[in-house]
Amino acid sequence: MTETNNFKVIIAGGGVIGLTLANALERAGIDFILLEKKQIAPDLGASISMLCHNSRVYEQLGVLDLFNAATMPLLNRLNFDGSGYRFEDGGVLKGISVKTQRPFRFMERRFHQQTLYDNLRDKSKVHAHVGVQSFEETNHGVIVSADNGDRYEGSILVGADGVYSTVRQLLSQAATDTDPARAKNLMSPFTAGYRVIFATSQNTNLATQIPFMPDGTVHVVCRKGVSGIAATGVKGLVFWFLFVKEDKTTCIPDCPKYSEKDTEATIQKFGHLNLGSGYTFRDLWNSKIKAAMFPMEEGIIKGSWNNGGRVVLIGDSVSKATINPGLGANNHVEGVCHLMNEMVALLKQHPVPDTKEITEVFNKYEERQRPRAKLTVTLSNFATRYEAMETWWMRLLMPVISWLPSGLTTTLLERYFAAGPLLDFLPRPDA
Repeated sequence: MTETNNFKVIIAGGGVIGLTLANALERAGIDFILLEKKQIAPDLGASISMLCHNSRVYEQLGVLDLFNAATMPLLNRLNFDGSGYRFEDGGVLKGISVKTQRPFRFMERRFHQQTLYDNLRDKSKVHAHVGVQSFEETNHGVIVSADNGDRYEGSILVGADGVYSTVRQLLSQAATDTDPARAKNLMSPFTAGYRVIFATSQNTNLATQIPFMPDGTVHVVCRKGVSGIAATGVKGLVFWFLFVKEDKTTCIPDCPKYSEKDTEATIQKFGHLNLGSGYTFRDLWNSKIKAAMFPMEEGIIKGSWNNGGRVVLIGDSVSKATINPGLGANNHVEGVCHLMNEMVALLKQHPVPDTKEITEVFNKYEERQRPRAKLTVTLSNFATRYEAMETWWMRLLMPVISWLPSGLTTTLLERYFAAGPLLDFLPRPDA
């Protein structure tokens, strides 16, 4: 599309969602500038899933073939108990692949972000190591002051800057005097009752010199208070997670910050436990390329996701799901679709919309996205606690769920994915 010079989006945050939004804006011909306070595509050892409904969105954005070429479809999921006994060999992943022709995939988060960045035609609009410091609104736009001393003018500001969003904190500060309850919720919307080590390792057990697991496979281990997931979505690599229940629940911004020493202490304590059959977390750790430990925040902002003006939040800045089922970032891509669809429709009618019209777009985006975000947070919350066998009834439920026909689970997941939106202003994928 031909770019309009009358409307400009300032994106705070250059992670998965900020870069996905930038790609969508470029495809829509809407001007933008992206400010990322750190580097683009940092190497933290993190990974990310791509579920079938969002592969359609990434096909629309022209990056799906790149993602597919670098990954392998995940077709097998095996569940183990703490002793390494395989108690479930479900056909859900294969069933989803057959029904949708779009299998689950897993890849390095760094690669995912770098691919989105490389796909942008005009990279001069992306500014790394430039963070938002403050903003002010005018009748016709918003002016962002950055920590490099520069000022950036645009029509709207979109806070895609993560769990510890600076934009959300600025909105909280602005509401302190007029609405203290909202200010508090914006400052501390998420809690953390679990921590996670996420890591990338070579798919070779140094003790045996054989692969930990076959390609295209997911292993899940369930045990009281501690669980784990491993996935071989890229040739030669294992992406894995160790989830540990905390002694107490904390709330951001006061969630723990873990050092390398803390991470190593966690491996020292739990590394002897099996993840799959024949290997332990310690074995994976010994083959690691990169690893880190973080609290697993979860929750959703109460009240509006915008400030009643020209500033709106998206992604992890408004809702955060635990990692276990891999729904979080995929749900946020849905949010990009909802926001973009409403914005493009407005700009077709009014190329220079006023603040009231912009706020209405923000409200419609939230109206469509909030129910899915709430569902995603709820399902993820359950998955984390179920796999950690947190309560007596979850422990009793485990064998019951394992007996459910995989076809039923496949159908339920297919319905969940079918409800995911696309970018309405771009051609629809064939399947």
